[in-house]
Amino acid sequence: MDDEIVQDFLIEGGETLEQLDAQLVALESAPDDKPLLNAVFRAFHTIKGGAGFLGLAHLVALSHKSEDIFDMLRKGVLSMDAALMDTFLEVLDVLRLMFDQLRMGLAPAPAPDALLARLRAIADATATPVVSVEATVVVEAAAPAADGDLITDDEFEALLDDMHGAGKFLPAALPLAAAPVVTQQPLPSKRVARAAEPFKDTTVRVETATLDRIMNMVGELVLIRNRLLNLESVVGNEAVTQTVANLDVVTSDLQTAAMKTRMQPIRKVFGRFPRVVRDLARALDKHIELVMEGEDTGLDKNLVEALADPLIHLVRNSVDHGIEMPADRLAAGKPATGVLRLAAAQGGDQIVLTIADDGKGIDAEALRRKAVEKGLLDEETAARLSTRECYELIFLPGFSTKDEISDISGRGVGMDVVKTRITQINGSIHIDSQLGVGTIIRISVPLTLAIMPTLMVVLGTQVFALPLVNVQEIINFERHQAREVDGRKTMVVRGKALPLFYLSRWLIDGVREFTEQQGHVVVVRIGNQSVGLLVDDLIGQEEVVIKPLGALLQGIKGLSGATITGNGKIALILDLPGLLENYARR
Repeated sequence: MDDEIVQDFLIEGGETLEQLDAQLVALESAPDDKPLLNAVFRAFHTIKGGAGFLGLAHLVALSHKSEDIFDMLRKGVLSMDAALMDTFLEVLDVLRLMFDQLRMGLAPAPAPDALLARLRAIADATATPVVSVEATVVVEAAAPAADGDLITDDEFEALLDDMHGAGKFLPAALPLAAAPVVTQQPLPSKRVARAAEPFKDTTVRVETATLDRIMNMVGELVLIRNRLLNLESVVGNEAVTQTVANLDVVTSDLQTAAMKTRMQPIRKVFGRFPRVVRDLARALDKHIELVMEGEDTGLDKNLVEALADPLIHLVRNSVDHGIEMPADRLAAGKPATGVLRLAAAQGGDQIVLTIADDGKGIDAEALRRKAVEKGLLDEETAARLSTRECYELIFLPGFSTKDEISDISGRGVGMDVVKTRITQINGSIHIDSQLGVGTIIRISVPLTLAIMPTLMVVLGTQVFALPLVNVQEIINFERHQAREVDGRKTMVVRGKALPLFYLSRWLIDGVREFTEQQGHVVVVRIGNQSVGLLVDDLIGQEEVVIKPLGALLQGIKGLSGATITGNGKIALILDLPGLLENYARR
């Protein structure tokens, strides 16, 4: 078949399967929801139709049998229960496998015999006598509409449902003569209201490589805009100022539009969680209600893909560690069913993702003791930790509060992996919890990875860019403010000791000490740690386009990329978590 037709089927079928996952799980808690039953029926029908056109007999056979059973469900002949839902979730997994095989250029293999036999048994147990295939099926005209001319949407849907129920489509592999003959009597003086409106295709499919090139060119334009803004202040000509101001507005609008072309709704990630939570809850004998909010929130495609694994790990942890067993919840005065809430919202140039549960919460004192037992902290350091800092201990490598490794929450893969992956995309993660009430985990990530807000600083004669997401505040520094604590330079800020590090010593000459009488301290936060970075001078905030490092600088810890500043110079973008890990711990 034409490759483009196959690709269209894979894309549209893949989207249908994503929707089916959430729809099936929702149906388990609302088995009599007619619109939902109809939606699932139509989904299987759509897959069957596309597969039939391509001659994919095994895919047709599985989706056709599923469609038949859902026809019985929506007609009330059969009712949905947990066992039947397990069967259809298995059907969904097999359909996904068939689609994966088709993506690899292989003909989909037949579904397992045991699954097909189960579907046949379900269908046969509730089967009703059917008309002979030679019979003629007549679809009666709809009842007259109130206006005597148009039929309503409900009447149109009823007419389609009647046609589906009376004249079933058969798999493409069957001979044409075996199909029932469907005769539709004309609808005198009737017309379907929607037929009068011509179809308009408002979307265009574009390769992601093309979008990446567009984004790259917009990035170059942003750099030129920054350069012109810098030159305009030197020229001081009113006409030039006005022109550059107009260019600034157009460039910003173009940048926003280009970013939107790469945006995908967060539901691409959220869509898999109803199934994940449902399967885990059944495996653990827990009762859990999943609530999802902000599924239409847009996020850069690359970020959507990067967030998938960390979010799954966090959700699995909430189900396994957070929400209690029904009996324990009842004993604590809670409802037997726990609530897990996933939410997404945009705040400025950040997307905030929330994973909240109403479980047992996190015991800060237990975390403190565990960290000492495992040798991750000494008793004195652990005693000084605040409650919030204790929560951050779960991000330490090798830290786990469970004595037994389970298949549910990652087989020993710790939360440090989650934190690492989120910091790699310039994000941050924070935990709030209340013992006996629940836990809230918040993840903040930038809208896009291509353009980053930064604070430009000077070390010696070189310019460096600090990701603004890590910057908390800037403090004017005088030499006498530095103190020695345990052999390290510190500075007291609002009654609390702040570790001080001279960036020039790490990045310029390796030996520079605190000899200057004054400078600036940039307070940055990485995870649960705040430190002060002493810099020679400040340039200010600037949006930069991230460029990959050349071969000579690739792999150097503490550097994440490079950019061109507004004055035309090259600046290195610092990877602050990597920088602190590589230098501060020495």
